[in-house]
Amino acid sequence: MTENQDKTVDRRRLLRRAGTVAAGVAGTAVVGAAAPAQAAPGDPLILGTGNLAGNATTALVGNGTGATLQLTSTSKTTAPDGTVLARPALQLTPIGDALHGDSPGGSIGMDTYGNLQVVAAYGGGNYLEYVHTTGNSNQIVPIMPQRVVDTRAASSRTRILNASSTTLDSSGRLRDGQTIHINLDDFAYFSDALFGNLTVTSAVAGGFVQIFPYGGPRPTNFSTINYLTNQVISNSFMSGVGYDQNWTDVISVYAARTTHIIIDVVAFVIGIGQVNPGILPSSAGAAARGAESPEQRRAKRAARAEQGKPTWK
Repeated sequence: MTENQDKTVDRRRLLRRAGTVAAGVAGTAVVGAAAPAQAAPGDPLILGTGNLAGNATTALVGNGTGATLQLTSTSKTTAPDGTVLARPALQLTPIGDALHGDSPGGSIGMDTYGNLQVVAAYGGGNYLEYVHTTGNSNQIVPIMPQRVVDTRAASSRTRILNASSTTLDSSGRLRDGQTIHINLDDFAYFSDALFGNLTVTSAVAGGFVQIFPYGGPRPTNFSTINYLTNQVISNSFMSGVGYDQNWTDVISVYAARTTHIIIDVVAFVIGIGQVNPGILPSSAGAAARGAESPEQRRAKRAARAEQGKPTWK
């Protein structure tokens, strides 16, 4: 410490000692009524107390080959399932909706919405950027192509949540003006969207098919594919994925005129959700996801989620 810092620390010690002596002499002061001591601007940082920086910036400069600052928390505990839970080494207090416009390049903060923000300096200006996390961004996850539904085969219609004689004709075709809802929860968990391929065949007349997120209104002036009578035609598509209190991943499919539909999925857009690793290209067991029913898989994932475990293990 410098001479001035030594004097400052000594002065603080004397003040605390004087306060204790005065309380003992007067006999009427309330001991402990004062707030814990904290460092004022210019004072050294004091561990275990609040340290007030005021308008000054505290600089930490290193000139070695190692890190200038290293934060480590050795506090950890093991949950009943074996997961090791560690205490954070750093906490940023969320304040404000955004970093101030005069923040210099390299500034980091967290807004009250939970977004990490950084200020990037380039081209003579400073620009506010957001750090992408699973809470505010998503990614495209390619998978081994999967057949979601083929209305020509009864075994491939099991994912249709509202399959009935109202929505499907005797051969399984999607009827005129009807919408079916297709469950994807054995492929993904709270996905945002999917990329796939739609094929129509055996249409009774020319028409169109729409694929759109479950739970929302059917869009107008939009078609995923247009077709003629008995035409076999395919088209790639991207669609949002919907959910409700019972289902996490569902798409809706509307047909203007009765037709068979075949849907294959090749990728999911994931934010906070997950893709079943059993269908990832890196998975050795991509073609065999077990004999569990969708209900069994949902119950298992829900139980694991309550325990804070990854839902796909």
